[in-house]
Amino acid sequence: MQDRKKSSSIFSFNKKQKSFLKGALVFFIPVIAIYVTLEILALQLPSNYFEVSEYLSSEGKNIKILTTGSSQMKCAVNPGFLDQQAINFGSPSQHHNTDYNIITQTKNRLKKVELVVLELSYSHLELPHNSKFFWKNNIYLKYYNVNNFERKTYFKDKLLCLSRPDLYVKEIINYYIYNDIAEFNRFGFEDNQFAGVFEKSNYEEDKIPTESTEINTYENSYLFEKNTAFLYKMLNYLAEKELNVVITTLPMHRYYLRDRNPNILRRRDSILALVLKNYNNVRAFRKEEDTINFKTSDFINHNHLNPRGAEKFTKELNSFIEEQFPN
Repeated sequence: MQDRKKSSSIFSFNKKQKSFLKGALVFFIPVIAIYVTLEILALQLPSNYFEVSEYLSSEGKNIKILTTGSSQMKCAVNPGFLDQQAINFGSPSQHHNTDYNIITQTKNRLKKVELVVLELSYSHLELPHNSKFFWKNNIYLKYYNVNNFERKTYFKDKLLCLSRPDLYVKEIINYYIYNDIAEFNRFGFEDNQFAGVFEKSNYEEDKIPTESTEINTYENSYLFEKNTAFLYKMLNYLAEKELNVVITTLPMHRYYLRDRNPNILRRRDSILALVLKNYNNVRAFRKEEDTINFKTSDFINHNHLNPRGAEKFTKELNSFIEEQFPN
């Protein structure tokens, strides 16, 4: 009878194989230890996503307004200035497909939501949706339990450092070494986020950059048709759920407004007009071109409000909601 020990793979390694295995262990154990340490440190970082997640868990049953969108929305809506309890899921580079997943996959935790605020920026309909490989999908799953992967998820899909090691290492260094600390209120809004090119220029018109580096002027008719169809899908879902909707165009600095592509702008506005005509539950809160109430001192840069501007915007949004959807 064959010796059982000798026939099993671990005992049948020759000296060269055993040497390789030992070398691999010597290499990988420290790497794994370093990664685990970085993951633990990343989880301890002050985070908008963590605060929103905590707020969702503790107050979800009472929330009546849900807002979502890109970084412009994240910076523009401070739920503390809304009379009704609200949550802001806005996040950098977030598009309508992710907004839709957040709305549909949190609905059982937000049973009292009556109104959804969506962003429709100048070029929203001609920018690509978030990919199933979008690095922030790990964040959505980790903090909101929202699956944006378009597949079954696994343990690794909740690991933060694995999604963007370069970004998290930078944030860990800034927080633990340089003491760069973000401050969030209980809604997850960053109260001290004033830093940007406008603050560096002391908000002086003759010193701020005259051109925005973030504006999209490239026309894409294919994406326009695809994204418009998806927008209608979202609106149909919200109508079926008997939810009221505010579509907002957020304040932009006058230099940004000047540099918009008129064809992209015209197409966006044409869709917004059709939406308002065809959906009785939708209202438009247009603030994109409001250069009277929103000054240079209200912006971080050409297309993001700072907390001072966010207070103005949110209070105006609150008045608009009360006027359009009275209890």
